[in-house]
Amino acid sequence: MPLVDLQAAQIFTGAKVPEGADVVVMQEEVKRMGKTISVATRPTPGLNIRRAGSEMAAGVTVLEKGRRLDARAIAACAAAGAGSVTVRRRLRVALLVTGNEIRTAGALRAEAQIWDVNTPMLTGILTQPQIDIVAVEQGIDSRDGLFLQIAELAANADLVITTGGISVGEEDHIKPALSDLGGEIHFSGVAIKPGKPVSFGRIRGAWWLGLPGNPLSAFVTWQLFGTAIVVRLTGETERVTRRHVVTGAAISRKPGRCELRPATCVGFDGQGREVVTFDAETHSGHVRGLPEADGLIFLSADCDFLPEGALVEFQPFCRN
Repeated sequence: MPLVDLQAAQIFTGAKVPEGADVVVMQEEVKRMGKTISVATRPTPGLNIRRAGSEMAAGVTVLEKGRRLDARAIAACAAAGAGSVTVRRRLRVALLVTGNEIRTAGALRAEAQIWDVNTPMLTGILTQPQIDIVAVEQGIDSRDGLFLQIAELAANADLVITTGGISVGEEDHIKPALSDLGGEIHFSGVAIKPGKPVSFGRIRGAWWLGLPGNPLSAFVTWQLFGTAIVVRLTGETERVTRRHVVTGAAISRKPGRCELRPATCVGFDGQGREVVTFDAETHSGHVRGLPEADGLIFLSADCDFLPEGALVEFQPFCRN
């Protein structure tokens, strides 16, 4: 029976509101005396009632196209009653690390050999829900050998990533091998530090991103170019956004190229501005400071000195 004026009925959390009722009062706020109840204050109509469609009405867009299905997005889908959704397939990525001198980290090595940083570093970066790593290989340092490897990788991947072998030395065979494959190089060489040799192009049906061989250069150029390429190829709408921070120390540097320097967020100054610290210099092969760094600060090409407290752009490292 519907409730009428001055009538109440007991219900439990999540139950349907009785017909005629316009407010729900929590049990701990009710004083009961036999079949009569009293409350200390007059409740506002609609209190503690969740009306159908009050959060998501029929026909509204719950998630925009291109949104990654993380835990928050999945929660919204479930709340909308969407037990299944249509998604794009994962981006197929192949990684080819060049350099006859590299050896697996921790393995025995000769005096002129170095441990392989790029393979585990980039594999870790690429281990993401929207990426399917179809191959991870060490390159054969010859034009013919790389021709065969790149041809096979390009046939099975949407994006081929290489490290090293893209400068102008006699042993830099990546770009000649691409030329033999009929590849197109859209750009090669960018006025940044570190990472000047970074290159991008097309190999038959696949895209190609050529990262420098030095590990910090490879990491920085991935953050700057690789993340943007993956976003575009997967159809994502999310972007890595930059913000302004202030320097925790003065910077003296050689101008000429835009420098991307790893930096660590350490708090705020007296004006509420975020402060970052950083190494005094950037070395393309040094990665010891990366675990503590939160992102990159951008130092313009014409800048040779910045005082402590100078305002600079900061791009946080991408999530993976």
